[in-house]
Amino acid sequence: MFSHIMIPVDIHLPPEIRKALDVAAQMARWQNARITIVSVTGTQPGDVTHSDAEISTELQAIVDQLTEQSGSEVSARNIHSVDVAAEVDGDLTRAAEEIGADLIVVGTHAPRITDHIFSSHAGYLAKHAKVSVFVVR
Repeated sequence: MFSHIMIPVDIHLPPEIRKALDVAAQMARWQNARITIVSVTGTQPGDVTHSDAEISTELQAIVDQLTEQSGSEVSARNIHSVDVAAEVDGDLTRAAEEIGADLIVVGTHAPRITDHIFSSHAGYLAKHAKVSVFVVR
């Protein structure tokens, strides 16, 4: 049914992301699908700056964990953004198309008051991606 699963990740790994990683690993094992994790990083005022090497190391740790959990081929892709907050949704939607993913597994938080005004990242993907989106809460 699905052959290529994309998982957007925040390298700080909040609980919503960890749960999505677990679900995606189980789905990949069941579907014999490959996985690509996609991270969008940049430097915003006040953010802790990560070097490319640090980002690669953190993504590789996630790749190793998912490879062990899923038994699948897992790769990582980091997208550098000038303004992560403004560009992340579009970057993730384009990445899914570029890598040929047929399923996006994305973690999200419980709805907050601001989600009634602004869409969450998972909500944006569910509305705009051309492929199936599995939202994990």
